[in-house]
Amino acid sequence: RRTPGADALENARKLLGGIDSAIDEYQQAFLRNCSHRWNIKTGATRSGKTYLDCAVTIPQRILAARDEGLLVMLGNTLGTLERNVLEPMRALSGGDLVGIVRTSASGNIVQLFGRKVYVLGADNKMHIARIQGAAFEYAYGDEITTWDEGVFQMLKSRLSCPHSHFDGTCNPEKPQHWFKRFLDSDADIYCQVYTIDDNPTLPRSSWPS
Repeated sequence: RRTPGADALENARKLLGGIDSAIDEYQQAFLRNCSHRWNIKTGATRSGKTYLDCAVTIPQRILAARDEGLLVMLGNTLGTLERNVLEPMRALSGGDLVGIVRTSASGNIVQLFGRKVYVLGADNKMHIARIQGAAFEYAYGDEITTWDEGVFQMLKSRLSCPHSHFDGTCNPEKPQHWFKRFLDSDADIYCQVYTIDDNPTLPRSSWPS
């Protein structure tokens, strides 16, 4: 008997194989190279950064999890994470595979592809402290440059499992921004820079003049 997770993995593999024409060569390059501890896409709004994560990267990571630690998703606020990531994922994969955020004694949780995932606002480091001490096997980050820096520093200390990975997106910021300093560090980082013409689904009529 097939499980919902098996169906999701099959869909992700189809995308990886290039069956979905919305995944272009640049996005496929990210999928081939995102084996680093930190895997970042930076660039313009509507440049296709988050679509790839919603369609392939996040499902693939969750289905490959080995129960070494928690699975976590972070956004500037829970509202922006829902709007930017969870709603598009639900539209792509359906409500059976991408659940609704529920509040529990241990925090805000969503069921994704049959797994429990903690969802956190990253505008205040008190949010991540609610799951104090736990190691993160996988973390996804939306709008990283809007986060409180203390949240990111705490995340770095928690991403400590043997097979831990972080995938995230951000818009460009000034060179003095704390996250730009991290990207320029010697950490194990794979970073792609996107422009508006890297989004194959966006009509040229909607490009800025």
